Order: sequence, then C-alpha cells, then structure tokens
Amino acid sequence: MRNLLIRTASGIVYVALMVTAVFTPWVAVPLALFFVIVGLYEFYKLCNDPTLRQNFSFWFIAALCLFESFYALFVSFPNLPPISWIAGLCIAYVCLFIPELIAKSELSMSRVGLGFFGQMWIVVPLCVLFLLWIPQNSVSVLAFFVLIWMSDTAAYVFGSLFGKHKLAPNISPGKTWEGFLCSCVFTIGLAVGLSYIPFFRMMGMPISWWIVFALIIQVFGLMGDLVESLFKRMAGVKDSGNIIPGHGGVLDRVDSILVATIPAYLFWLTAIL
Repeated sequence: MRNLLIRTASGIVYVALMVTAVFTPWVAVPLALFFVIVGLYEFYKLCNDPTLRQNFSFWFIAALCLFESFYALFVSFPNLPPISWIAGLCIAYVCLFIPELIAKSELSMSRVGLGFFGQMWIVVPLCVLFLLWIPQNSVSVLAFFVLIWMSDTAAYVFGSLFGKHKLAPNISPGKTWEGFLCSCVFTIGLAVGLSYIPFFRMMGMPISWWIVFALIIQVFGLMGDLVESLFKRMAGVKDSGNIIPGHGGVLDRVDSILVATIPAYLFWLTAIL
C-alpha cells in the first residue's frame, strides 16, 4: 500500500509538472534541461561500458550546446545573432568526436555512435517538444500528452486482462499484441472524443486527422517504449534509474514521448498548413 501511495503521489507531481510546462514557458525550459541532463546520464549508465566515462563528459557538453542552439534559434530568435546557434551546433558535433581523438585506449566508433544516438534519441526530441512545439501550440501538446499517457495505460490494462500473444518477447515480455491492438482502439476512441471538446477543437483538425494523430502516437510511442526496454534488457536492469519514486528513472517516464514527439509534431505541422 505504501508503494502504491508513493507511486500515485509521484505520478501526480509528474503529470502536474508536465501540464504546467505546457502553459508556462519558465517551467518548460528548466524542465526540459533537467530531462536532458538526467536522461543522458541514465542512458550512459544503461550502456554499462566503463570506457564511456570520458565520453559522457563530452556528451553532456554537446547536449548543452544543442539545447542552446534550439533555444537561440526557436525561442530567442531574432534577438540573438545567427552565430549563437550555429556555433552551438558546431561545438555539439565536434564534442562527440573529441573523446576518441584524445583517448589513450583503442579507438572505437561504437562509442561515437552511442554519443550520436543519445543526442538524437534524448536531446533533440526534448528540445523539439519543450522549446519548439510547446510555445507554438500548447493545446496540441496537451492532446499529445493525454493520448500517449492513456495509450500506455490502456496497453498495460488490456494486456494484463487479455494478453496471450507476446509482442516482443526478447525485448519486453510483458507486452502483448492484444494489449497493443486494444490500446489502439481505445486511443482512437479517446482522440475522437477529444475532437468534440471545445478546448481541443482549437487545433482545427477534422476527426479523420485526429484518428491519424492517435495512430502515430500509438505506434511510435510503442517503438519508444521498446527502444528503452532493449537498453534495459542489455544492461540487465528493471528501471533506467530511481529519481522518480515508484516510477524509476526519467527515461522510464518519457521513453514513449522521445520517439513519438517528432512524428507527431511533423504531422501537426502538416495538419495546420
């Protein structure tokens, strides 16, 4: 019972912070930066490779430079000169190679690849979500959050009740085709329901686009969950961290969001044109 109360309380705080960030830029920016820093650290720990210790310091610098570039280009533009975001991108790019150039150990392109993957998997989606998408249309981001959170919950509930056929047994044994398909139907129904609520109708999308929006979130959200499960499986751990009581790490909370953000944002851009 105590664990359930802790999990519920921390879940409420997490949801409250995310929703507050949607409508409050001064919360969104530090929250994004927090997720970037902690998410990268959890990814570094999941890699379970002691030779990455030096690389991680440069991953961190690259992430900050990439974050600064997004902020300068999409939040403070044109108040800051172009050199502010161009230099950030250049430094971020170079930082991923520096560790191998100065390493005393055997050169490894896999370490460089992990650095790039970490930036693309964690840093870029969070920058797109918090620094680009939220300021442009908070209503669409809130709809995105509602759909992805409820799709995860539905997949777990329906999978527990009806699941028999494993979806990816080698990666995440708990996920089933029944849970995924039932969650698809539930998420589509929820999206159609949201389309009738005046607040969400401000997105200006017809019901057919809401259905596509829901499917994009469902499919790519599942992919994000499986990507993180793959790393946890390889590392032999249940959670990516323990910073969120009862829920694990930051990556455990945003894994679906990381992969679904950019496809959902691109679809939203297409829908409003």
